[in-house]
Amino acid sequence: MHLVTTTAPLSISVAGLDDLSAIEPAWWRLLNHQQTLDDRGSSAELRSQTNADRVRRFLESRVRQGRLLIARLEGELVGMCTFSPDGFILDSSTQVWEIADVWIEPHVRRRGFATALVRECEHECKMRGADEVRLTVYALNDAAVGLYQRLGYTITSHTLSRCLDFDE
Repeated sequence: MHLVTTTAPLSISVAGLDDLSAIEPAWWRLLNHQQTLDDRGSSAELRSQTNADRVRRFLESRVRQGRLLIARLEGELVGMCTFSPDGFILDSSTQVWEIADVWIEPHVRRRGFATALVRECEHECKMRGADEVRLTVYALNDAAVGLYQRLGYTITSHTLSRCLDFDE
């Protein structure tokens, strides 16, 4: 397991199954924050038992695959992100991996932890064969867009969405 220390008490590591009890509540905070950026569902819908089961299965799957990083500050889980191979690029000699769900707890933001987490994620992707990494960010998340651009990421695509109202 590769470990990064950016400031004395911050550590970043690949999550283990024993971390799931700390990861799940943080994941819900991430999802609740995403609701402010994407209004496709209500908080009640988000917290349904079906979604809760899906979240648990997803997180356990990512942890078992070794594809979820966590950041701890003096033992407290303060950040996380996932990474996985991009399955959409066919017939390419380039190995592309996706970084997703970068989350830093609000009370420790603006201290370089997201930068450290993304850099460690890039390292993990490279160690697994990636030639390139990509990430997706909500258009309304100006702080994250700015961070990723400062880290050298460029916009390569735009995703547009439209709700289909067949009564129009």
